[in-house]
Amino acid sequence: MAPPAADTSDEGPGKQAPKRPLTQDTSSTEQMPKKAKTEATEQISLPASVLSAAKVPVQSSAATGKHRPPPREWPEVWAMNRSDLTETLDYFRQRQGGNQTNDGTFRGSLMANDFGQRPYMDGELIITRAGGGMEPVTIGGKKIMKQMKPQDAESATVKAFWGNMESWVACPIILSKDCRHCLIEPPHAYSVMSHFKPTMHWYEKDNGHLVSRFRWEKDDLQEPAWWVPADHSSRTGPVDYKTKAQRQTCPSSCGRTHPHIFNEGFVCVTNDCDDFWKLNGKPLTNADTLTYNPVWLAERTQWPDNIIPPFALCPKPLSLTETENPFYYTTRAAYKGIVCPDCGCCIARTKMEGWTCETEGCNFTHPLPRMSLDIRAIEKSFAAQPDGHAAPTSDCQSPITHRRNALPHGPWRIETFDVGGLPGCLIKQFHANAVINSRPGSADEMLTQMSDPALHLERRELNQAVVGGQRCNHFSNNFGMPYEFSAEVPSTAFKDAPDVVLNALHRMTWAGRIASEGTPLDHLNEVLVLGYLEEQAIGYHDDGEHALGPTIVTFSLGSNATMMIRLKPKYYYGATGNSAKMYDPTQPIIQGCLAPAYRHYMNQNWGRWNKSTRAAEFQTLKQKRPQGSIPPVCFKTTLHHGDYVVMQGSDLQKYFEHQITNDGSIRFALTARHVRPDTIKDPVERAKGDYTTKPEDVYHGNMEAFDLMKTQVAEQKQRRAAFNAKKAQAAQIKSQ
Repeated sequence: MAPPAADTSDEGPGKQAPKRPLTQDTSSTEQMPKKAKTEATEQISLPASVLSAAKVPVQSSAATGKHRPPPREWPEVWAMNRSDLTETLDYFRQRQGGNQTNDGTFRGSLMANDFGQRPYMDGELIITRAGGGMEPVTIGGKKIMKQMKPQDAESATVKAFWGNMESWVACPIILSKDCRHCLIEPPHAYSVMSHFKPTMHWYEKDNGHLVSRFRWEKDDLQEPAWWVPADHSSRTGPVDYKTKAQRQTCPSSCGRTHPHIFNEGFVCVTNDCDDFWKLNGKPLTNADTLTYNPVWLAERTQWPDNIIPPFALCPKPLSLTETENPFYYTTRAAYKGIVCPDCGCCIARTKMEGWTCETEGCNFTHPLPRMSLDIRAIEKSFAAQPDGHAAPTSDCQSPITHRRNALPHGPWRIETFDVGGLPGCLIKQFHANAVINSRPGSADEMLTQMSDPALHLERRELNQAVVGGQRCNHFSNNFGMPYEFSAEVPSTAFKDAPDVVLNALHRMTWAGRIASEGTPLDHLNEVLVLGYLEEQAIGYHDDGEHALGPTIVTFSLGSNATMMIRLKPKYYYGATGNSAKMYDPTQPIIQGCLAPAYRHYMNQNWGRWNKSTRAAEFQTLKQKRPQGSIPPVCFKTTLHHGDYVVMQGSDLQKYFEHQITNDGSIRFALTARHVRPDTIKDPVERAKGDYTTKPEDVYHGNMEAFDLMKTQVAEQKQRRAAFNAKKAQAAQIKSQ
């Protein structure tokens, strides 16, 4: 339970902040002594000048009609969708929810549909609930949102609001198109309003549950608000910080002083008080009828001077020194969105080449210089790239085992890993080296071609995103047969593909044939190109779509990457959730799964156990889980520039999943598959995978590189022999 309220009348900069009471009102410059209690039935006399100062309807500013007026001005910063907004503004990166909180303070807040009681907004004041705890319920055949969970002092949102109040931190607030209680028709899906300072937190009841209420006051009162109608009166003259609504000390158990928030009388808003949420000491029979006191709405809170909010409403534009750097566009900073300097729209970086404003009539673009993708410049560990056969970089555990003592294949070191219990399933990694990669048309040259705009690498919208418009982090494009990826990626026909894609297809076909170990390889008729910038990754997934063949080949260009494979959780645990009803005794027991002997025992007896026994046995199985409760990684390797990985066998994709993280500045992954033509109904789309490799384009593995490697070894021996002869001659001369 929070401590009692503290008198804040003598607070100032440098003074210790009070302990948090259950309610806080920082707008009062004077609190009434407890002995000067006001009669609960006393009516407040409101001077006409004060009533006029409110300039807003008493009950609410909600304009519920379909024809709200337009704003008198336009916002400086706005966004067409939530993804663009959250990728551009550092103070609001919430893909869901309305409040951005970090380190115990508000960074930004979104004003959208407030389904609670008495939401309020005018040009200088916002009153809203803390957010959260509401669920849809059906009343009279209609679904409405009702408060179903409490919002108490332990709420992270409430704590953050307190953090801002105690530290005098103003917060940017964003207006959503969905907001029903603003005075105007919002001009965009999301529009940045201004900085607002938190000045009061109190409690109410809604549907029997505790609700936290926040009062936000505009920080810069001299700057007119754009989110009001054209005929709305503008503030003139200095700000009146002295006129306050009447304060009254609660005559009940809490003894705390609160302003008269409502016209109807005094309501104690301290949640641990016996008279909490009572009107003039009597139970509230219908809280929906309460209306705000216009004097309380009109009062303003003075903060210490010279406090600048942490975040500017509009991020600073990109500097020329940044964007003219040819390596800038691979960095994490260059992945962010920017604000269009011409129209104020938030622009996400959706293309490799830079930013383009999509606002109708706006022609702003900010291209990035075409980067010269040189492996010696972008790979920090380039010095360690071998000239001879590469050393193994992989690690594995059951059920994946490493075939040892495999001889190199020409210039390549090829590691093979078998998947126990799954016949025909294996993983092969082809380790390249500097000699292979430097051959004409090989990885080094191909990397320089990956900055070609003809590849059309873009960030695509996710198929199953929680928030509409959300995009993949990586850049992608598909060539050949259509492929059901996690994002909508239109496919480009092989006949229109850049040469680098076809060259990669030839090389991956060679790797697939070597990995198939004599089994005929299905014709690879699709190539997905993915581009990863600094710190980007693709999470755990599988390539087990029903339309795909059993062989997946990936070719890596650029920075090093880490690849990990693990059993899918449902096969590792035997369940898709944390309760016994999620356990499936028909799931196969795969080598490497959790407690296989116990799983056998459970599967044999599951049908004859009752509900309580199943729950008890499932709990025993859960206790056998490793710390962290995630399937352990059973295969891990480093993918270097020029390496191939081949995953062979449909069951490998059925039971396992893999993820890849970019360990450097920029990496490209080109993955080839066989898409069964009979699964593509559209003949035009099916024809995109038609391609026949010319005899002169068939790749044979750069076997000539092995001779070059041997020549280099011979040259090294000659240099060492010459060096030793020179040293011997010098020693002989010295001894004479």
